[in-house]
Amino acid sequence: MSWEIEEIGEDSKSEVSNNDGGGITNDVYVAVGKNDLHVLQWALDHTISPGIRICLVHIFPPITYIPSPVGKLSKSQLSREQVQAYINQESNRRKNLLEKYIRLCNDAKVAVDTVLVESKSPAKTLLDLITVVNVTSLVIGTKRSLSTIRVKKGHGVGEYVQKNAPDFCQVKVVSEGKEIKNEHVKGSSNPTSLVRSKQTDRNFFECMCFSGKFN
Repeated sequence: MSWEIEEIGEDSKSEVSNNDGGGITNDVYVAVGKNDLHVLQWALDHTISPGIRICLVHIFPPITYIPSPVGKLSKSQLSREQVQAYINQESNRRKNLLEKYIRLCNDAKVAVDTVLVESKSPAKTLLDLITVVNVTSLVIGTKRSLSTIRVKKGHGVGEYVQKNAPDFCQVKVVSEGKEIKNEHVKGSSNPTSLVRSKQTDRNFFECMCFSGKFN
């Protein structure tokens, strides 16, 4: 088996957005960052059945500042070549990061795809992805332990998405290889959450930079 991560063109964006005519997808989406092998392993162990595919979701912030020997500089302070060199460096870093997750799926003989989204708001991006693609299963890791969640108020990204996701999507939050179950998962979902304008869908998918393909 082989895999590749390649840049999406307009056709690929349209294909993902349509998602078999706008129907519900049974793929399991897993949000992954720098150190989320345990999150993916949990998803492979607990959510996968024959014919189900893993879709890795990696959200990364927009590049506004670039590190230099004299500190972080804004893009406007550097030449176009310097900015592009840094963008290429970050792109290669993301591909190398996803390689270990894709390899884990390959070892488990599970089909895998990837979606990379540039955004400074991971929680909102994941909620948008759920409604645009009609995601029914999403797994998110959290560095907060169950005891920390009980003591401290407020929500991490995973807990926030879990609470605010529409009813058709089952969101699992995983910490240290175990699912964190929240008794107060979510309030009432917005019944119009699936009704979105084409402009909203287009704006969301314009932020998607890569789609990995599993062969």
